[in-house]
Formats: sequence, structure tokens, C-alpha cells
Amino acid sequence: MLASKPLSLAMIVAAAFPIPSLFPLAAQMTAPRIEAPAGYAPIYAPCIAQADGSCVPASSTEPLPTAAKQEAFQLVTANAPAAPATVYGGIYALSQSCASYNGGALVLRYRGPDGATMLALHSLNTSDTGGGTLVSLGSGAVVDIAPPSGSSACNAILARVP
Repeated sequence: MLASKPLSLAMIVAAAFPIPSLFPLAAQMTAPRIEAPAGYAPIYAPCIAQADGSCVPASSTEPLPTAAKQEAFQLVTANAPAAPATVYGGIYALSQSCASYNGGALVLRYRGPDGATMLALHSLNTSDTGGGTLVSLGSGAVVDIAPPSGSSACNAILARVP
């Protein structure tokens, strides 16, 4: 009959978690460095797109963009309305003026829930004098402007407030 020796807790821990110095080869192993080809960022790095289409890793010289989205749409030029525009969303300043409203109103419209009908959001019948009118638009809203019938020289710009 074999007699078994009691195992101490220290022996069990030592067997389960070997000391790295006992395995010098494993401690000295290193993986080769992987580098992306010129013009590409490593897979694990955030990428900053350049004007030429290449991409460089984010760094102190190429930081991540932190400015708010800026956009502006010329919705009416010389009384001719532009095609509907899709906005980023947020607060926008609508600046407009007409030489003559001919008794009507310039109307900022947005695309309704049916996906086809343009619904009135805001109407103006006098030219802006104080920097425009603030309007709040949802993300991805589609907007356009309907100039007044018989108006002349209407212009309108919708610009996002950063």
C-alpha cells in the first residue's frame, strides 16, 4: 500500500502558476512587429483621411477631429429654389432675403413621414436683418425652400450652428 504525502498549498500554487524565470526561452520570445504599408494606418489605429485619399494614424501631428459638423446649403439663388438637401441635424440659422415677397412668404419645408410630402416648418415674409432665424432639425432631415409666388431676387442659406 502506497502512502501519500499531504500536499501543501504552496506546492499546488507553484504547480499551477510556474515562475517565468524557470522558462527563460518563453520569457525571451517576442512577436515580429507588423507595419502597415505606406499610406495605410495599422488595423488597430484610428485613421485620419488625407486629401489625396491616403490614411495616416492619429497622432499629435494628425489629431482626431473634434470640431462640430459644419455645413451650409444655398437653398434659393436668384429666386430659383435648389433641390432638397439632407442635413446632418442640429440647430441651423436660416438667412434669407427677397427684393419683393409679392404679398407671400418664403417657406422652409421638411420631408414628412410619408417620405414624399414636403411640410411647412417656418415661413418668412420679410428679409432678415439680424443674422437669420434659428431652426432645429432632426438628423437626416430633408429640407427645401418654396419661394413666394411672384417674388423677385430671393436668396436663402441654411447653415448649421456648430
